Amino acid sequence: MPKRQTQGWAHAHGTEVKRHEDIHETGNECADQLTKEAITKGDPFFLPKCYLKSEIKSAALSICHDNWDNGETGRKTHDIVPGVSNKTVGWNREELMFVTGHGPFPSYLHRFNLQTHDNCSCGEKGDAMHYATKSRFTLSWHLRTTTVSLKLQWLKNILTNDLSRTRLRLLMRFICNENNLIVEDNH
Repeated sequence: MPKRQTQGWAHAHGTEVKRHEDIHETGNECADQLTKEAITKGDPFFLPKCYLKSEIKSAALSICHDNWDNGETGRKTHDIVPGVSNKTVGWNREELMFVTGHGPFPSYLHRFNLQTHDNCSCGEKGDAMHYATKSRFTLSWHLRTTTVSLKLQWLKNILTNDLSRTRLRLLMRFICNENNLIVEDNH
C-alpha cells in the first residue's frame, strides 16, 4: 500500500505503522544489507538446482572441448569427431579400435614394447588402415582405398555406411580372433 493509505488505515484502526526506513533496529539493517548483497552479487544457494546442473554441465563441456581441441593425443580421432558432445557417436568396440588404432595391431603393440617391430607379417606397417585396405591376410574384408587427400572424408563415409561398418566389424573381429596369423613376433 502507498504510504498515505497505510497511514490512513492505521490511524483509523488506532495503530501507528512506521515506514521501514523509520525503523533503525539492527535486525532490519542486517536484512537490508543481505538483500542488497543478494541483488548485486547473487547467492548460488538460492538458485534452482536444475539451473546449477545446467551451468556445471556447460562449464564441464567447455573444458572438455578446449582439452580436445588443444590436446596432443587422439588427433586421428579428432579429425573424424572434431567436437565434444554429451551424445555418443554410436560406435561399437570394433569401430572404436579401427578409428583410434588401439587394438591388436603391431604398430600399437610396438609403442608399448609388447612387440619388437611394428610390421604386419607381410612386411608393411601393421596398423588398422593397412589391415582394412592392403594386407593380403585380410583380403575378404578389404575396403576400397582412396587418395591420401580424401582419406578423412573416406573414413567419415565408412562410419556412416551400414555395409562398410559391418565389413569393418568383421575385419576387427578376425584380427582379434586370429591375431597369430597376421602378426609375426620375433620375441
